[in-house]
Amino acid sequence: MNLKQVLLTVTAVSSGLSAAGCQTSELTSTRTGSSAFTISAKSGHKTGLLSNYMVNPDCSSGKVPDFKVAAAPANGTVDLWRGAVSPFFAQGHSLQKCNVRKIAAVGAFYTSKSGFVGTDKVVVSSKAPGSDVYSYVTVHINVAK
Repeated sequence: MNLKQVLLTVTAVSSGLSAAGCQTSELTSTRTGSSAFTISAKSGHKTGLLSNYMVNPDCSSGKVPDFKVAAAPANGTVDLWRGAVSPFFAQGHSLQKCNVRKIAAVGAFYTSKSGFVGTDKVVVSSKAPGSDVYSYVTVHINVAK
């Protein structure tokens, strides 16, 4: 699964994810939908876990959620980012015209410890702006040489 596929999967599955920090104990609000998926990663290399963006009908950026690492990986690190991406909407989609624009986004990258081979897991929480409800995504990571 490449980063665009992960992006579309996570956007569809958890449109409310948000990021802004490291592991935290302040996630006490209502727990809403949870999802899980598995990705492959190469040992010691930065791998895209997930990202999230919203596109308004006029192709402007929607509100971007906040991400937090709710459960850190045992054998690596997670880097959260905010930036801009080019969205990808399939031909015929009403927002396909927006594919040429840059849209505000958040996301997460995983890097295993050098030499680690095996499985790892990270849980990322997301909260939409103005909401007290968190969504959670569990990412199972198969790390190979």
